[in-house]
Amino acid sequence: MPALTNIQNKTIRASTRILMFGVAVITFILATFSYIAHDRREHLLERQRLENDRLADTLVLQAGGTLNQAKMVLSTISDRLHRDRAIPAFDPIFASDLGRLIGEVPMLAGVRVLTPDGRYLHSYPERPDPTVSVGDRDYVSVHRTPGSGIFLGQAIVSRVSNTWVLPISIAHRDPAGKLLAVVAAMVRLEQMNALFDSVRSRPNGAIGLFRADGRLLARGPFDSSLMEKSFANGPLFKTYLPQAPKGSYTQVVATDNKLRLASYRLIEGFPAVVSVSSAHDDVVALWQADALRLLMIALPLALATAWATWLLRRQLLEREAMEHLLARHSSDLELANEELRQVAEVSAHHLQEPLRTVLSYSQLLIRRVAAGADTDMQEYVAFIRSGTFRMKRQLEALQRYLALGLHTRFEPTRVPMASLMHEAMENLQRPSEAAADSVTLPTLPVVTGDRQQLASLCHHLLCVAESQEQTIHLDVASEGDMWHFTLPLSQGSPLLHQGATFALFGAGSDFATAGGRPLSLALCRKIVHLHGGRMWTEALAAGGMLLHFTLPMGRPDPGDIGPMMAQAS
Repeated sequence: MPALTNIQNKTIRASTRILMFGVAVITFILATFSYIAHDRREHLLERQRLENDRLADTLVLQAGGTLNQAKMVLSTISDRLHRDRAIPAFDPIFASDLGRLIGEVPMLAGVRVLTPDGRYLHSYPERPDPTVSVGDRDYVSVHRTPGSGIFLGQAIVSRVSNTWVLPISIAHRDPAGKLLAVVAAMVRLEQMNALFDSVRSRPNGAIGLFRADGRLLARGPFDSSLMEKSFANGPLFKTYLPQAPKGSYTQVVATDNKLRLASYRLIEGFPAVVSVSSAHDDVVALWQADALRLLMIALPLALATAWATWLLRRQLLEREAMEHLLARHSSDLELANEELRQVAEVSAHHLQEPLRTVLSYSQLLIRRVAAGADTDMQEYVAFIRSGTFRMKRQLEALQRYLALGLHTRFEPTRVPMASLMHEAMENLQRPSEAAADSVTLPTLPVVTGDRQQLASLCHHLLCVAESQEQTIHLDVASEGDMWHFTLPLSQGSPLLHQGATFALFGAGSDFATAGGRPLSLALCRKIVHLHGGRMWTEALAAGGMLLHFTLPMGRPDPGDIGPMMAQAS
């Protein structure tokens, strides 16, 4: 029963191991694809951030170039006003000069020279009513305070052209610092908004031009409802811009309250910031598409692994059940064989005593009736004596058969079969001349096995062959890793007449037919089996029979001999 428990525990461990292995493989597949998906998500976010950085760098140059061109136009006009202080209002020559300047800067919608209270002195290309005042505009009122420089006004709808423009203004002062006029250039926002909208990331990206105080100046996509709002409390102006003039961040922005990846750049020389942002949901949507493709790969792999694991585990459980049943049958068979061996051994041993009693009294009876017994009485007494001796010798042979392989230690060595055959012939007390005439041996090989048992095999083979009335001829040939021996039995052999079986008291076991050597064939087969070979007979077409047996060439593993002998016994 310990063998049964070991087999069961071993199989359970195997089924558990295959289950754990399958779970580990599935976990590995899912973890690997999860890592790939996570890495892909981080890669998409980083790629989008880099794209925003590159686009912000490009747009800050574009917007900065436009603002610098407008600043140069304003500086040129201011210098002209310093040189020609007596230029009359709406002077056509001065207006022509303004038109030439605007023609060189396509992004400018117009230029204006205003009085400190906001009335028009000069304007191009339109000529507004002189009575119209824009003194309430921030790009005019800011210069009433001394020390003001270039100023970006709030984006407005021009009262003259009815289009969105970005006013940029500077103060024209006398040497004493008195404000004489305000020079303003109107930058076209339609073109800037269109540019921002054309290069933004789709579908929900946004690009904005902000004043440093948080006022939105231009945006793509354009939204007029945002143009009059201040976003000074947004994360860009409240947190990041005070820390660095450029950078990137991921946060909910103030313009639309969405999570965005944003990059910003402060335009050098102007209180303006370019912000490029992409919706986080857009990047996640791309990642979800990639994750779905990965899932379509990982899920079949995981399902295939689960199915293979379930199939292997079911096979292991079935094998466990079969091994459990086989172990029980083997255990029952071992118990039955042990009981049978004990019964046979005890019977053979205990029958010796009544046989000795019968033999003793038979001898006494023979001596008593020897002188005056008639012929029939003497014949009967001889039968009793012969039968008793025959049973005694058969019981002794049975004991030898049962003891074979159990009470001797199997020590495999390289044994020359030629020397064993010669020793067997000498042990049979046959004259060497007669043996040479009646036994034909080829060049016998060296086999691996127990020398004592192989010597017994040679002895019993000669005992079997002695019953023939012809020359004993032993042949040998190699077959793979085995030596194949053949011994022909003549047609007149008593073994052949009895069927040449391997029964314990069958052919070769009777005194009269086998020279008084019982169990020879059964002992030969058992010895061959203990050495890993086999023995069988073959009927010949011309009559007679061929006895076959095989023995190993190589050296067997000593660890396998004991279990093999126990199974054979």
